[in-house]
Amino acid sequence: MTPERFAVIARLIRMRGGRSQEAARLVLVEGLRPADAARATGLSLQAVCNAVSRVRRADNLLALAKS
Repeated sequence: MTPERFAVIARLIRMRGGRSQEAARLVLVEGLRPADAARATGLSLQAVCNAVSRVRRADNLLALAKS
């Protein structure tokens, strides 16, 4: 995912910045594994997976709306 697309989706789903958004960005934009993003941000693996899932769901909905 591009940084620009991530930023738009994060804004649309009202992510408030902070560690969850950073962890999702690390996984989806930078390509880190969720476990590595969890260590880098100090979040639990579950919290990282939840944040990534939120962004992916929104991305899928945008793709559906576009088609």
